[in-house]
Amino acid sequence: MLTRLKNLINAWRMRNHVKSMCRECIVDRHGLPPVMQFASNDFNGAWEQAIRNVLVHGSPITFGGNNEKKKALDTVQTIILNYNAADQILRKEIHPLFPFKMVDQYIYEFTTEFLETYLDAPENERFDYIYYDRLNRDSQICHMRNDLEKQITSDIISNRSQMITWIPKVDQYVSATPCLQRIRIRYEGDDNVSIHMDWRSRDLFNAWQVNLIGILNMIYREIVEPNDCRIDRIIDRNDSLHIYKSDIVAAANVIDYA
Repeated sequence: MLTRLKNLINAWRMRNHVKSMCRECIVDRHGLPPVMQFASNDFNGAWEQAIRNVLVHGSPITFGGNNEKKKALDTVQTIILNYNAADQILRKEIHPLFPFKMVDQYIYEFTTEFLETYLDAPENERFDYIYYDRLNRDSQICHMRNDLEKQITSDIISNRSQMITWIPKVDQYVSATPCLQRIRIRYEGDDNVSIHMDWRSRDLFNAWQVNLIGILNMIYREIVEPNDCRIDRIIDRNDSLHIYKSDIVAAANVIDYA
């Protein structure tokens, strides 16, 4: 298995004529997850690169509680997606080998219509949380939209323009908590914005692409587009970007495909 992974990764490197796209890679000798950063203009290429980073450098880790232990390869990664990649996300250009295919349904979960239906459902039929509910609390989305307008008209960048999902009195005492923690929108001038996202934990193989498609389409629809702006850059910070042991063979096939 390890030999096959190495062969696939070496072949991927030769086809793409690069040794590595990582600008920074720190592999701790004491077994800590490696810290990496890279930039990409291609949404699907970034997913392939992040997978390669995990398969080559990932540190073994066990998640979950005593009743549900999951083994994975873990990394800390910051992924910078530039304007072309942002446009691909808004066009829902998902990788052919990305396992989750119900993209339009996931995008619908970031709408007022879905939220109203969700809140009307009996409590035992609801999810533990949904992002759109958390981001809508305390009028956060409305505030972000108005704050971006102020940044544009004043030409002064705000460092306070952010939304959070974490509710301490709830999330400190339950097992299912939001992976996405914070979104910041920074006005960059000339009708361009940067989106900064911070994640405490992330399933790279099954969730990374569809997470970005759902959240970024919502941000564009409700905050960016009403202010006649475009998304120029996405900075995606992941404290734990991992691939579960059960998905490693499928993830290796992505490298083979690339």
